Amino acid sequence: FSSEQLGLVIAHYGQQLDVEALEGEDRGKIHRCFARANIDSLVTGDRVVWRAGANLTGVIEARLERRNSLTRPDNFGQLKPVAANIDHSIMVFAPEPEPHQNLLDRYLVAAETVGIPPILLLNKTDLINEQNRDHVEGLVALYQKLGYPVIRASTATQHGLDALLEVLAGRTSVFVGQSGVGKSSLIK
Repeated sequence: FSSEQLGLVIAHYGQQLDVEALEGEDRGKIHRCFARANIDSLVTGDRVVWRAGANLTGVIEARLERRNSLTRPDNFGQLKPVAANIDHSIMVFAPEPEPHQNLLDRYLVAAETVGIPPILLLNKTDLINEQNRDHVEGLVALYQKLGYPVIRASTATQHGLDALLEVLAGRTSVFVGQSGVGKSSLIK
C-alpha cells in the first residue's frame, strides 16, 4: 500500500467504498476501498485517511471529523448518518408530480437544523402549463420571498443546467425530493 493520503468517500457499496483521491499522483482517481474494522460508520461525503493499493483498490485507515451530517432513523429508531460534510442540499421539485409545500418545508427544516444551506431546484420547467403554473409559480415566489435561492432547470431542454453546474462545482451536494421529480436525470 502507498503512504497515507486524504480522500473523499463518494459512494458506498456494502463493505466497500469508493474513495476519490484528493492529493498525490492519484488525485481525482477513484479507488474501491475497504475500511479498517475499528472505524465507525462511513458515509458518502466523509473525508478519510487512506492508502492506495494495486489496481485502483485501497484501505481506509481513519475518518476525519465531520463538519455536518444528515441522519435518519434506522429500524430501531436510532439516528444513522446517511451523508456527511455537505455544502448544499438541493431540494428538487417539479410541476409533475405535483409539488407539496409541506414536503419542501420538511426538507428545509432538516437542512437548516444541521446547518446545510438549501437551494431549491424547480426541475422539468418544460412541463409548466396553464393548469399548474399558478401553483408552481406561487411556491417559487414564496420561497424566494423567504430568501431561498431557486434554480429553474429542465433536462429535456437543457435549460438551467449551466447554473446548476456552477453551484455544484467543487462542492459536495445532496439531492432530495419526492420520487419522479428528476433527481437521477439531473445527476446524470
